[in-house]
Amino acid sequence: MSEILGATGSSSPINPIRKKELDDKWKSIVAKAVTDEEFKKKLVKDPMAVIEEEGLKAVDQLKIQFDEVTKIHKVGIVGDGDDEVKAEAKWWTIRLKMIKEFGVELNRQVGNVAGFEEGTRAREII
Repeated sequence: MSEILGATGSSSPINPIRKKELDDKWKSIVAKAVTDEEFKKKLVKDPMAVIEEEGLKAVDQLKIQFDEVTKIHKVGIVGDGDDEVKAEAKWWTIRLKMIKEFGVELNRQVGNVAGFEEGTRAREII
């Protein structure tokens, strides 16, 4: 069996045992990042080191490097990768983008609506 049904309903060429390992460890990392602010900061600062500390490692055919210019991790395939390696490269690319977004602070201001002053009488429709 070389394919496993993914969450989107489509199949993945990643070996089912490997896919389960990737997904289970990823879920654990995300849960920890959501509940532990210090862990999340460490994860955002150096994702590959933290991911490896948590027991998740890319296959040998993948090379993951941080691009100083674009400030993103790039996943490359060493040599001529098969469909399974290409699918895992895509898996890693998506997760690394997600980690980058963990570090984005939402800048929402909650308060008065523009043009409305607190304490004034509500407008009436004539």
